[in-house]
Amino acid sequence: MSQSVPPLRARIGLACYNCSKEGKISKCTGCRRVGYCSPECQKTNWKQHKPICKVLGVLETDIRAPHALVRPLPEEPIRDPEVLQSEIKEQAFWMIRFCEYQLCRDVTLEERNLIMWEPRCMACTRTDAIMRVEVASAAEFPWFQKQGPTPERLTPCKRCGLSFCCSPAHWDIARALHEAPGAGNNGLSQCDINCGIRTDTKVAEVLVSAVGDEFHWLPERTREEWTSLAEGTTSWEAELAQDMERTDEVPMGRARDPWARAASESLTMPMTILYALEQFNEGDAGTRKEKLIVHVLGADAKELMKGVVFEEILHRLPQVKDLEILFCGPELPVQRTPSSVQMKTCPDCTAQGRKRVHVVACNTYHGYIQTQGSQFIPPDLCIAFNSGAYEEWTDEWCATIKVLVERKIPSVFTAFSREEVHSDAHLLQRMGATLHPMLGPTKNPWGSMKLTPEPRNVYGFFADNAWFAGGFR
Repeated sequence: MSQSVPPLRARIGLACYNCSKEGKISKCTGCRRVGYCSPECQKTNWKQHKPICKVLGVLETDIRAPHALVRPLPEEPIRDPEVLQSEIKEQAFWMIRFCEYQLCRDVTLEERNLIMWEPRCMACTRTDAIMRVEVASAAEFPWFQKQGPTPERLTPCKRCGLSFCCSPAHWDIARALHEAPGAGNNGLSQCDINCGIRTDTKVAEVLVSAVGDEFHWLPERTREEWTSLAEGTTSWEAELAQDMERTDEVPMGRARDPWARAASESLTMPMTILYALEQFNEGDAGTRKEKLIVHVLGADAKELMKGVVFEEILHRLPQVKDLEILFCGPELPVQRTPSSVQMKTCPDCTAQGRKRVHVVACNTYHGYIQTQGSQFIPPDLCIAFNSGAYEEWTDEWCATIKVLVERKIPSVFTAFSREEVHSDAHLLQRMGATLHPMLGPTKNPWGSMKLTPEPRNVYGFFADNAWFAGGFR
């Protein structure tokens, strides 16, 4: 990620947008979307916030501006989540178009998040801004008239604080879905998961404050032999419980849950690679190589900063002596030629003469192959983590996918959410890929356990590598 994205509660105005501190928060008087804990924090963040603040401020001061963006919303609650999602997508689309027109440029990642994560009623999709528009516009635009008193703002769930409704009547309808056990989330409800997300956020903030970094945990052990990661043979809960029992870095009991979720946020990358290698190779054929080459496509600073976790591949593949990871992406630091660095390994790997080499190439993957020419060595696996290929850098991704298909390189693409996965899978197939039945489109058993509420929706969650969009060779 090229820009800093504030934590979830800061993005939805429940924590300071500059320092993420919770407590007494004063809303920005210009846009009324973000809040600050002090005038000093607001001043520090002003240069970055100013452009989008002025644009959003237009919607707060000129009641004629929103009429093309905000249609009359129904008084009766909407009970179908698919209808709610469709309504939100259309609202977000026009809001982003409006902001880009006013800014005379594309919105940045942080500006897009501010728009997409605006809190919404779970029964009618209203936001605080829409409710203010309805009140201010009632006299001038008769079609904005509502029946009964108009609430001033959304009310959060008293337990989790991350889901909202515009009135008690709408809460009565939304509560059934909000508190119902989720079949795909270990039986947890949306409210339960939201409470876990708040805990995860607080743990992350404490760590960043104490050590200046997120929690990147690597089990301090090496396996004597390969053990299958196929779905049904083991799980995150089993693997992390076993490994965390051997360390005093994390607390015991249920207090361990946020630490386990944080650990999976990093470990999902090597575990997904190992799972994909197992699916592409019969039996343990993919685990017995002396040298293993993995290419990470569309890589950015996130993968580089968490690079130490790729040693888990060595820890689980005892026969591999030489692991080479290529990080290839146009957003990486500019390098005239690919740079190769031998990374420090754990004492056990070092004693056994095992090596982990990282290569960084600032290029698209098809561009990298072209520059390598006859020196290009096909990898054992190419992987694109959360590529979003169908909506970002699509032309470049299409060129890369075409090369991968033509050269028959084992490749896998992951996605954040169910919404993304089918679009990415369709793109892969359109470019000639025949998808492996176990690698997409389907859930990834080794996707991160650390969930985040879906932007542009009032139900659902996403996570790093949560889905396989497709694997092919």
